[in-house]
Amino acid sequence: MRLRSLFLIGAGLLALLSLGSAAGLFWMSTQFQSRTTDLSESIERVHSAEQLAHALFLLQVVQEFASIHASDKGPPISIDEAHRRVSEQLQQVGQYANTAQEQALIANARNKVETYLRAPARERLPTLRGAVEATAAVSASNIERARAVRDEATRVSDAAMLIGGLLAIGIVTGAALVLAVTRTRLYLPLLSIRQALAAFKSGQRESRVAQVGPLELREVAAEFNDMADTLVSQDTRHLQFLAGVAHDLRTPLNALKLSAQILLRAPAPPPPEKVRESLVRISAQLDRLDRMVGDLLEQTRIEAGNLELRLEDTDLRVLVTDVVELHRPSSQQHQLELSVPDRPVPVHGDPTRLTQVLTNLLSNAIKYSPRGGRVRVLLEQAQDEVMISVSDEGVGIPPDEYERIFEPFRRSKGSSAEIPGIGLGLSVSRRIVRAHGGNIEVVSQEGVGSIFRVRLPLKHS
Repeated sequence: MRLRSLFLIGAGLLALLSLGSAAGLFWMSTQFQSRTTDLSESIERVHSAEQLAHALFLLQVVQEFASIHASDKGPPISIDEAHRRVSEQLQQVGQYANTAQEQALIANARNKVETYLRAPARERLPTLRGAVEATAAVSASNIERARAVRDEATRVSDAAMLIGGLLAIGIVTGAALVLAVTRTRLYLPLLSIRQALAAFKSGQRESRVAQVGPLELREVAAEFNDMADTLVSQDTRHLQFLAGVAHDLRTPLNALKLSAQILLRAPAPPPPEKVRESLVRISAQLDRLDRMVGDLLEQTRIEAGNLELRLEDTDLRVLVTDVVELHRPSSQQHQLELSVPDRPVPVHGDPTRLTQVLTNLLSNAIKYSPRGGRVRVLLEQAQDEVMISVSDEGVGIPPDEYERIFEPFRRSKGSSAEIPGIGLGLSVSRRIVRAHGGNIEVVSQEGVGSIFRVRLPLKHS
């Protein structure tokens, strides 16, 4: 799983819980508001019914007072005012009729009250009792409804507490789950990478990182492991390189030392031909040392980005011919064959660097053909490129090493320990050819020989 997907899942989970909490709070608020409204209306109904009953009693009292004290000043309020209050309270009670039952009770109360209001004086008390009972029935109904609303509000409150508790538990559980997943999938892999880096920095070259966690962290761990393997491999190659350089330098130095000691310890001056043979051996070993040191310096310049080319128009046919003729006397066991076109082959390059490339390839062809044989150099010209092929009948190269042999300090596994070299010639040659806009490739068969092909862009006139 990718790191982005993990974050999206965590954010989605928290967002879902947050939305659930918001929805729960909205539902609870709506329910509480609805129950509060119902309860308030029930209280208003009860109050209106009680006020209607009070108005009826007040009207009766006013009427009785008026009949008893007809000649006196009169009651505190008039009979008409008492009638008006009864009518207002009756109308107000009728406003809260929502259900069929309530409408029936209110209609009954209205009939009873109107009957009482129309009744003559001698029939007022019986009709008053009916009106009050009908009003009490309305009040009792509203009280019962208020109790039902109260019970419903209690149930809603309990449900709200349960839902709130579940949501709180869900949020805490979700946060804990996100933290646990973050710790397992992010923190621990990052901590493992940091510890591996610290261990590798302290010299524990075997330190590696387990590839766990999101895809991005697994890729980082894989890159670190590859980098560690590469560095360890480079360290190993450098040690092998130092050992090889020491060995390769000791061989010509020992030959120089031996030749000098032979000349110095001779009891009499050697004959001129012996001196000449010793000087030839010394010169050959010095040339070998010069090539080795030159390869090292060239590799150093290339790695530092200081490869300089002095480009000029060059006839590659002449350059190839000179290199082959220079190597003809180097081995009597090998047969050097050269094939070049009849007309000039123009390229725009550095003649010194190209000569260095051809010298490396031709020297390797001779060096890795210990049994002798034929070494062929073929120069061909195509429409847009020039190709130089150097083939030998030597030990050959395994296919899985075609690219590795062009790395610094790399030599083929089939190379014998007696074959001199430190594994820099091909690396330097490829860098030079690529700096000219070309490339080097190899085709080989073990025990049969190898063909190295140099491709360069053709200079058009």
